[in-house]
Amino acid sequence: MPYHDCQYLYLSDQQATKSAGGCEWQNIPTLSLSSRECYITAVKINVLFGASQTHNDIVVKGSIPTMNYKSSDNSEPVIAVLHSDDDKIFDLNIENPIHLFSNDNIKNFKLTLSKTNTSATAEPDACNVLLKIDYVNQSEQQEQFLMELPKRI
Repeated sequence: MPYHDCQYLYLSDQQATKSAGGCEWQNIPTLSLSSRECYITAVKINVLFGASQTHNDIVVKGSIPTMNYKSSDNSEPVIAVLHSDDDKIFDLNIENPIHLFSNDNIKNFKLTLSKTNTSATAEPDACNVLLKIDYVNQSEQQEQFLMELPKRI
């Protein structure tokens, strides 16, 4: 994927509104002066529950408009799958392979936390998220397209 530059967006537990099955952040700082195309990847997610859960994995969906994700149930895109060894602290146990093509016009962000059977989790005690935003170099994309165009004609 051709990236020009990147930014990181940290969503702190202190600003999150938590409920059963999710967390939501409002009034996120503006990342750029215009809406720029980018790939968004959750590079770190930590979810802490006060009591042990009855499952080891959590499917995390995010309220990101995306151009490279489809699902059979038309739900929000999956941004990560979290795992726990102690059934209280859930986090990424592998490098996240999910890169969602979107834009950086993120004003609010909602995470939906569900068990693998799609039922909602309990309300988390804490939830911290670090998103990596890799910007697409538009001029490089255009140059590449223009170079390939004569080959197609």
